[in-house]
Parts: sequence; C-alpha cells; structure tokens
Amino acid sequence: MNIVRRALLLSSGERYITIAFNFATIAAVSRILTPVEIGVSVICLAILGMAMSAREFASSSFIIQRPVLSRRDIRGAFSLMLTVSLGIAAFLVAAAPALASSFEEYELVPYLRLVSVCVVVDTVAIQVIALLRREMAFGRVALINVSGAAAAGMTTVALALAGFSYMSFAWAWLASSVVTSLLALALWPHFWMFKPTFSQWRGMTAFGGYNGAMVLLSKGYEALPPLLLGRLISPGAAALFSRGLTVCQIPDKLILGGAMSVVLPAFSRSLREGSDPKQPYLGALELITCLHWPALLALAALAYPTVDTLLGHQWREAAPLVQIIAVASLFSFSFELNYPVMVAMGSIKDMFLRTLIVVPVSIAVMATAVLSAGLHGAALSLMVIVPFQAFVSLSFVRRRLSIKWREIAFAVRRSAVVAGASMVGSLAVLMANGFSFQLSLIQALFAGALVATGWICGLLVTRHPLLDEMVNALRIFRQAATRERFSF
Repeated sequence: MNIVRRALLLSSGERYITIAFNFATIAAVSRILTPVEIGVSVICLAILGMAMSAREFASSSFIIQRPVLSRRDIRGAFSLMLTVSLGIAAFLVAAAPALASSFEEYELVPYLRLVSVCVVVDTVAIQVIALLRREMAFGRVALINVSGAAAAGMTTVALALAGFSYMSFAWAWLASSVVTSLLALALWPHFWMFKPTFSQWRGMTAFGGYNGAMVLLSKGYEALPPLLLGRLISPGAAALFSRGLTVCQIPDKLILGGAMSVVLPAFSRSLREGSDPKQPYLGALELITCLHWPALLALAALAYPTVDTLLGHQWREAAPLVQIIAVASLFSFSFELNYPVMVAMGSIKDMFLRTLIVVPVSIAVMATAVLSAGLHGAALSLMVIVPFQAFVSLSFVRRRLSIKWREIAFAVRRSAVVAGASMVGSLAVLMANGFSFQLSLIQALFAGALVATGWICGLLVTRHPLLDEMVNALRIFRQAATRERFSF
C-alpha cells in the first residue's frame, strides 16, 4: 500500500503541475485569441480525437495489464502502434482538404497536416511511459509529462503573441511531442524495443479490438457537440462549449487525474497477488466523492467569477454552460475509476458492451438537443446523458465486483454530508447578493473561503476517511523531505 500511496503522490504532483501549465496557457491564450480562432482549433481537435481513437486498437494498456511481459511483447506493441499511427497520419494528410471543405473552414488543412507528424512522433513517448507505469516508476513519468506540458504551454503563448493564431496549438503540439519523445529515450534508452516484429499481434489485437472499438465510439460522441456546433452555428459556439467543458473538468483533473494513472497498475498488481478489489473500489469512491462533489457544487455557484478569472470577460457566455455542466457532472464520480478497474480485471469486453449501450443513446440525445436548442441545448442534454451513463457503467461494475446499490450509497453517504456542509457558506453569499450569480472577485474569494471552511467542518463531523489519507500523505512528504535533507 505504501508503494501505491507513493505512486499516487508522485502522479498527483505531476498532474497538478501539468494542469497548472495547461490552465495558465488557456488563461493566456483565451485573452490573446478570439473565440472564433480558438473554435478552429476545437474543430480540428474533435476530428483528431476520432482519428486518433484508432490508435487504441494498439493500446498501451496491453503492456500495463499483461501478467508476464517479454521483449517480443514490447517490440510487438510498438510495431503495431507505429503502424496504426502512420495510417492515421496518412489519413489526416489525404483527407484534410475534404474535411476543411465540409466545414467551410479551409484553415483546417495546414493544422491537420502538421499534427499528423505529431501523431507519429508521439508513439515513442507513449511506449516508454506505458513501460514506466507498469514498473510504477511515476517519478520518471512525471518528468516526461511535465516537460512536455511546459514545452507546449510556452510555445502556444509565444506563437499566439507572434500572430500564429490557431496554428499556435499545432506547433505547440509538435514541440511537446519532440521534447517528450527525446526525454523518454534518455530515461529509457532500450532501443531494441523499436526493432519491428508482429509475431504477437493476435494477442494485442484481441485486447485492443474491444478497447479500440470502445474508444472509437466514445470519441465519436465526444466530438459530436463541437462538430455540430461548428457546422450549424459557428466555430465560436464550438469554442464556448469546449471552454465550458474545460472549466468543469478542473475538479476531475485536479482530483481524479493523478489517481487514475496509478489505478490500473495498482489494481493489476493487486489482482496478480490474489486480492479482492471490491473494498478498494468502494473506498476509492468514498475518497473521490468527498473531493469531487464539493468542488463541482462550488464551481456551479461561482461560475461567473471563475470564467472571468480563467478565461477573461469575452468568454462570459460560457458561465451558464459551466453551471449546467457542473451539476450534470455530479453523476460522473465513478467514470474515471471504472475503466482501469475493469481493464485490470480482464473485463474489457464488458466495457465494450457498456459503450455499445450508452454511446448511441448519448449521441441521439445530444444531436436532438443541438438541432432543437443550439448551444444551451447541448449543455442541458448532459443532464440526461451523464446520469444515464453513470447508471449503466455502475451496473456493469456492480455485476463484476458483486457490489449492491446500497453498498455504493453507504460508501458515499459521508461525502454527501461533506458536500452539503461545503455549500452552506456559498449559498449565504448568493442570498446576500440577491440570488445573483454574478459575484465580484472579492465576493467570490469570500465564498470560496466559506466553502473550504464548510468542507473541513464536514470532514471533522463525519470523521471521513479522507482525513486519514491526508495525514498519511503528510507523513510521506515529511519522510521524503527528511531523506532528501540527509542525502546532502
């Protein structure tokens, strides 16, 4: 467990630093470029998301979860991923003019062709990072990812200021790809893994087949809102929706992102040792919801000052979208946990069946909402889509782990009390402001302090297990600091 906690701390630290770079970049670029300029990049990224999902047919998760990994497995995994990546790159180069014409946005052509190079270069870093994660070497993973985020952030802002407009994002991606790949090779200089072989392709495609199809369907759903909004309304509408999602993903990225990169290796190791994953899963839900729910509720209450601070006043139209999406996201507390747990248990087929159920329904609801109510319809549709996806996902996990609904409710009961306690102060501030969400920065800071106070009081009153985890984390940091001090 100490190994897992140390890995979790390293991974979370990496994620927080990476998020800081990313959101600093978003904050800066949102003030330099217009929503229309950013909208062009959003449309490109939606197209890329669908195209790059084909790479999941050669998923790096195969390396992490395989019980016994040989050199031939490693070489085969890289050969298959490189082949798929080359195919994606060729498609992007050839299809760029047709895709640009369909959106009447001819700026897409140079963007798609440049990032096709990134798709190929990225394969080196992806392979090495998967191997490092399998070995729980999250310190080196952190160094690679943080370096890439720093390179991307600085390049994006510099080129945006220099007048590169939407192409700033494409060149930044290339800079990040080169930095991460070179650093990965420096930290893992085993060049034998690049020797081509396809002798193990059947095992990889058997795993990657379900995984790739699942990701392809999911990315198709994720790409639908920006593509529909960009085609039917404007690139600016696509950018507003995208930025609304980005702001609402802050709690996920801060709270869940670092943990999830540890969950798959940790659960895989636990299962190899014969442990029962039921109680760790319920314990993880309890810890996640204690952080996730209060953060989302606070974000919904403080959406206007949050958008003004992060993105600038020209993005204020995104604030109502943030409120709607944040409330809908309350039901997503298990999403990031379900996939790595099911993969670790060898239940990728169940996850594929889950995707076959939720994606068609989600696409139908989202398309209907966008066609009938436009930008706000897209956000409101998530109030139906997210709870539906949560119900189906938990149903599959319950069956695999033999968990009852009342056990899930029991696991998160104290988190619900903590979330309620955290909202008392912000609700009082909103009442004092005449129930208007348009708070000043001073009011928002005061409300945020009350949220933190209410959250701490909730932890103490309920004696939430998160308190023990916070103490353990502090002890590990102190031990690490002590070892570092005496090493000199």
